[in-house]
Amino acid sequence: MYFLLIFSLCFLSALASEPDLSCFESSCSELGDLTIDLKNPSFSNGVLSTEEGGVAKANGLRIQARKMTYINKTENGIFIQKILAEDDLMLELGNRVFVGSQLEYDFIHHRGTVICGKTFVDMWFLGGDKIELLEDGTFSITNAFVTTCENQDTDWDLQANTATITKNHLLSAKNIHFRIFKVPLFWLPLFKSNLKAFQNSPIRYKVVWDKILGPRLTARYRFFSWNDIDCFFRLDYRIKRGFGAALETEYLSQDKRTIFVTRSYGAHDKSFPDEKGPHRYRLQGLYHYLSEDQKTQVHLTYDKLSDSQMVGDFKSEDFEINTQQRTLLTISREFNQAFLNFNLQPRINPFQSIDQELPFFFLGIRPFTLGSSGIISINNFNGGFLDYVYTNPLRSQLDALHLPAQTRAGRVQAYHELYRPFSIGPLMVTPNIGATGIFYSNNASDQAVIQATAFYGLEAYTRLVASYSCMRHVIEPYAHAQGYTRPALGLNKHFYFDMDDGYTQLNQLRVGIRNDIIQPITSHFAPTFTSDIYTYGFFGKHAFNRNFPKGYLSLGCNFSSIALKTTIARNFENQVWDFVNVSAEWTLSEDLALAAEFRHRSAFDWRKANHKNFLLDVARPISELLDTSLSDRRNTILARGYLRLGPKWSCLVQTKHGWGRKAEPNYHAGKIDLFTMLTCSWQLRLSYERLPNDNRFTAAISLFK
Repeated sequence: MYFLLIFSLCFLSALASEPDLSCFESSCSELGDLTIDLKNPSFSNGVLSTEEGGVAKANGLRIQARKMTYINKTENGIFIQKILAEDDLMLELGNRVFVGSQLEYDFIHHRGTVICGKTFVDMWFLGGDKIELLEDGTFSITNAFVTTCENQDTDWDLQANTATITKNHLLSAKNIHFRIFKVPLFWLPLFKSNLKAFQNSPIRYKVVWDKILGPRLTARYRFFSWNDIDCFFRLDYRIKRGFGAALETEYLSQDKRTIFVTRSYGAHDKSFPDEKGPHRYRLQGLYHYLSEDQKTQVHLTYDKLSDSQMVGDFKSEDFEINTQQRTLLTISREFNQAFLNFNLQPRINPFQSIDQELPFFFLGIRPFTLGSSGIISINNFNGGFLDYVYTNPLRSQLDALHLPAQTRAGRVQAYHELYRPFSIGPLMVTPNIGATGIFYSNNASDQAVIQATAFYGLEAYTRLVASYSCMRHVIEPYAHAQGYTRPALGLNKHFYFDMDDGYTQLNQLRVGIRNDIIQPITSHFAPTFTSDIYTYGFFGKHAFNRNFPKGYLSLGCNFSSIALKTTIARNFENQVWDFVNVSAEWTLSEDLALAAEFRHRSAFDWRKANHKNFLLDVARPISELLDTSLSDRRNTILARGYLRLGPKWSCLVQTKHGWGRKAEPNYHAGKIDLFTMLTCSWQLRLSYERLPNDNRFTAAISLFK
């Protein structure tokens, strides 16, 4: 028979003394909704107990056990209100769950003790001989263990004399032993970690067999994690090179607005020539900050290398943080009517050629309308001191050719543009006109010069829409004319630091037509079918024999399990395909996915960052460009596939094949990765990588969430 607390109160009022009853009632009012539900209880002297099962509930608290004793009485003038529980014990305290053999919980001080207790935080299982529950949500463990194993017999664990876990899941432990299969491997006097932070695996082991460099053993261990900071220690050993070690730190603020990552690596390279020294290093870091109002950003990267071969000789995929081997500080600030950028980019590695910005500013004025004319004005200014420095071997070659080996000048530029969009029936038209001027404090003749040019353009398009029951068809014909006047300076009269210095006379026209077919049922993020066919025409001074030398086609199809994409450029003048890029992605099932891509680039498709910028094509003869590294003919096939082999096994296959490159042999490369889940959240990765001149085997084990 079950009795609720309200019936127990009636029973107590008949048997207990008057003072005990008043204390009992006051304690119930302090606890709020306290409920004691016991099976076949017995009562004696303020003690309610059972050995047949019971449950106690209060705000944020639930206790269940086979044996339960509830004490509510006064002894020696001290009021006592607590629960003793054992056998099949489970305690729910806030958002935590504890199990153990025995429990004593004090309702007066909101503290408790769990004997032989266990709990979990995220993927971690914790326990020990005794767990002390504190009022602020913190709990401490005596003779503690921490592991990811669910089984009673763990494959690995961390053993500690004492461990404390705060309500924010911060672990602090003393006298730590790391054990695998009960065998201690290493000891730490103190260990701190954030149990909820799991952006990177805290423990990772890897063995790589390289045909050229031989085997490499790597261990990466997170030895400190507190609040938002993680610290890792990495140890490498290469049989042909020697030992290497790294210290890595990662900081991510809780509001995700501040990031700071560092990678510091040092190696004793016994294979390095004696005259260069055996000690090699790489120091890299990344810092990014975004203000609360999202108007100020600070971005910093640095990458200091001992030598130019350091990255290749000690390559590791999980060590890169995308610094691009540059040291750069960028500060940007957005105002109500303007925005300001500050760049500082020095060279800290003497073996690199780089355009130093010492420093460089950019000021942009928010576009504004001139009165009621509808004409919009764009204005920006930039300036700074630029110093393009070269590596020592390249500097010697320039000196031998009697060319300037130093490109250094103060540079100030002003840019102004006016445009006015308007409509003529269904046709949208936007003409624009503007000018830019650049002051250089120095050139190859040690003279200060000014470059200036004007530009103009006209953009027009219309949109035709047809709606059907199953789809929507959008057709958009368009034309875009763009021109630059003859600049004040010739090609060799000023320094070139980047593409913004490359102005020449140009008159070009792009005409084309876009098509989009949208099916509402299947097109949640992209049109089901899209196409864009266009061509560029050049008039006046240009390096082409035809007015319309090239044509372009872009196609895309998106379905629920298949995505196709094609971009093609036809060179009518030289009768070649400038580039052909075709890709397909197909998800056959939840266990199989395939992807393939073909890339072709002709010798006439220059290696430009912006393929829509034809100033280079017009300024230089095609025969001259063919003799530079801008001309790089090649063919490439990329393929990859994912296959789930079983509940715990998966496979990733990647291949790369290249041919047709000038003065370069054909190459074939591939990589096969096998993944499997071992016990206790450990993931094993077995890899074979085939490179043009190498075979590489890798075995890695990491803690996986």
